[in-house]
Amino acid sequence: MPEPAITLTPAQAPAPVSFLRGRAWLRALAGLPLWGMLYTVLEPDWATALLWLGALTHVPLALGLILTGQEKHRRADAILNFAAWLQLPAAALLIVGMSLQSSGFWLALPWVALTGACAFAGAWRILALGVRRPGALADLGLLWFAVSGAWTGAAAMRWEAFGFAPIMVLLAGVHQVFAGLVLHVVAAQIVRARPGRLPWIAAIGVAVGNPLVAFGITTTHMGAPVWIEVGGAFFLAAGVIVLGWMQLYLAFAPSSRLPFATRVLLVLSDLALGTAMTLAIIFAWGTARGVPTLLITDMITWHGTLNALGFGLCALVGWMLAGQVKPRAEARG
Repeated sequence: MPEPAITLTPAQAPAPVSFLRGRAWLRALAGLPLWGMLYTVLEPDWATALLWLGALTHVPLALGLILTGQEKHRRADAILNFAAWLQLPAAALLIVGMSLQSSGFWLALPWVALTGACAFAGAWRILALGVRRPGALADLGLLWFAVSGAWTGAAAMRWEAFGFAPIMVLLAGVHQVFAGLVLHVVAAQIVRARPGRLPWIAAIGVAVGNPLVAFGITTTHMGAPVWIEVGGAFFLAAGVIVLGWMQLYLAFAPSSRLPFATRVLLVLSDLALGTAMTLAIIFAWGTARGVPTLLITDMITWHGTLNALGFGLCALVGWMLAGQVKPRAEARG
């Protein structure tokens, strides 16, 4: 009697994780030296340079983590995979467009379209897969990625959108790459690796705090009391700090089963994150008092750099190295 053939169920079948992650690595590794070369040749201001860095290195890593996550939706993931293939040429066109004195918006359009496609895929995944799962946080980050694309397009066309100064338009695009896409993707990894009430509360605080800050900045610009903006900044900072504690716990806890390289990178990420958020709190407190403690240029130089190179890059690379970490047993709090 012949032996029955061995078949694998969809849950058991090996997913091409290493292949997908490899492509994300290749895109990010190609983007980093390209960013260094373009920064040296074109000499942009640092806020613009941070936007370019995010487009060339952080975005492919974030999309790679989403595409190799545990929650799948075939059609939405196909859109994200197509966007991942277009990321590098679209980012290159964006950089050229932002370097031109005129007509740069047309070259930025592929990037704006790419962020919109990612948001459509994220919304599709949320509607199809629901919100009671860690990956929903990353899908929400895709929606904020489109917000970044819209502000980036406005910055490329030198448009003072809604009466905001050009630097604020640019910073809105930069902010939503890191506090929108990257932070939510990292939050999804943390909640997946450490189930429990407290990580979810912190992650939801981040998800709510981001639009609160945007709302507060807008209302302040329209003449409303500055405390709305300050309150949103403190709320977001609190959620981010607690989420950072959860990531630090995972970096040191033996039960997390993380690789050593990931643990080191997560510690570095949290050190940068804690410093960056402390600066954000100091800036918000100065805004509330009407006596600036830090200037916008200081925040770009220190807060922006710590978030991009310290928190964002270290966290994304660390979680990419970790692979699909199995969550430990459900924890309380």
